[in-house]
Amino acid sequence: MRHALANRLKALVYAKSGEPYVINGHTLRYLAGTRPVRLRYLSSTNRNTRYDALQVKWFADNLKEGDTAIDIGAHYGVYSILMAAMCGKSGTVVSFEPDPYAREVLERNLALNPDLKRPIVESIACSDAPGEATLFSRGGNAQSSLVRSAVEFAPEHTSEQFTVPLVTLDSYIAEKKLATPRWVKIDPEGAEIRILKGAPKLLASDAGILCELHPYAWPEFGNTFAELKDIVSASGRRIRYIDEENEVGDAAIYGTVLLEKR
Repeated sequence: MRHALANRLKALVYAKSGEPYVINGHTLRYLAGTRPVRLRYLSSTNRNTRYDALQVKWFADNLKEGDTAIDIGAHYGVYSILMAAMCGKSGTVVSFEPDPYAREVLERNLALNPDLKRPIVESIACSDAPGEATLFSRGGNAQSSLVRSAVEFAPEHTSEQFTVPLVTLDSYIAEKKLATPRWVKIDPEGAEIRILKGAPKLLASDAGILCELHPYAWPEFGNTFAELKDIVSASGRRIRYIDEENEVGDAAIYGTVLLEKR
């Protein structure tokens, strides 16, 4: 109750100018309730909060002026805006967000940051082959995935369905003549293995890749952790959880990993 009241108060206070978030000398602005996690939560006992804070710090520390960055599963633009600030006017940020509900919030957050170079916002989804697919969306909750199981966790959950175009990451980068990305964030609610299967050239490059794992959704996609490890190993990379409290074992756990060059 207290948290809900605080969010409503923030929405009133920051209705016009957005809630400020200061990092590395940049003041970014977000709609109330959509800003990044504060870095003071890097040691949080809540695993999800800690992962979010670690990701914020990672991009703030490892992107610089002139870099190219890609945000797959941009959602409300939490990381896209941070990336745009770090990459600067001479850099390029591409944000993939096929969910129309999330994309509307993303656009509103971008409008709160007019001094940043605007990311390229794409309403398409990345996968292992071009075509079309059904996107399942929780609407106002703005949680979406290409499989139903990643969205409807309980009987009371229902989703809307949208047909969205698909593209491989390799073909998109080639078609748009993008520079090799300095960092790619992959957070597609379960489609991460399919996306990596469609990006062998990216995996073979020097691009940094930060990927969120959603193993609970993999069975519906027809993917496995062994398959992920084979793809990563074949590209000369290895998997490492960004949170040092977790190690890669025989079974995948939810969390964010680095796909590091060996």
